[in-house]
Amino acid sequence: MRSPTDPDDRMMKNPHAILLVEDNPADVKITQRALKESGLAVELIVVRDGQEAIDYLLHRGGHATTPNWRVPSLILLDLNLPKMTGREVLEIVRATPHLRAVPVVVLTTSRRQEDVEQMYAAGANTYIEKPADFVRFVDALRLIHRYWLDLALLPPQRE
Repeated sequence: MRSPTDPDDRMMKNPHAILLVEDNPADVKITQRALKESGLAVELIVVRDGQEAIDYLLHRGGHATTPNWRVPSLILLDLNLPKMTGREVLEIVRATPHLRAVPVVVLTTSRRQEDVEQMYAAGANTYIEKPADFVRFVDALRLIHRYWLDLALLPPQRE
């Protein structure tokens, strides 16, 4: 019998939060569908541009009064975003003490070597080209979840 403080019970009540920074509505829907298909217990928070990502992460602007706000366990970051690029978002994340250790996975359509190099130089943990095949995309999300949220040892989050 599990106690109310059993880690498995807490995980079911408070799944990992993943911040998806994605401006393409079709890619948002595919990601939502892929996470549902994968069976992973996560809370997906979607923001549509770089500035909204920073506002969410810093708990300001339109997100200052977001109920149940929390630092995400993982950030899935597109590269080409309106208002602020993925690289600019990443640079702010890495310069912000309470966000510095949050894993950032760049998930984008770009295969340009200079994009890969620039994002790693800015502090990306992983750079993945979005798989065009839906089954491969589901598999990629499972692997990302398994590694960053189940296996990797990360410092405790501070809000």
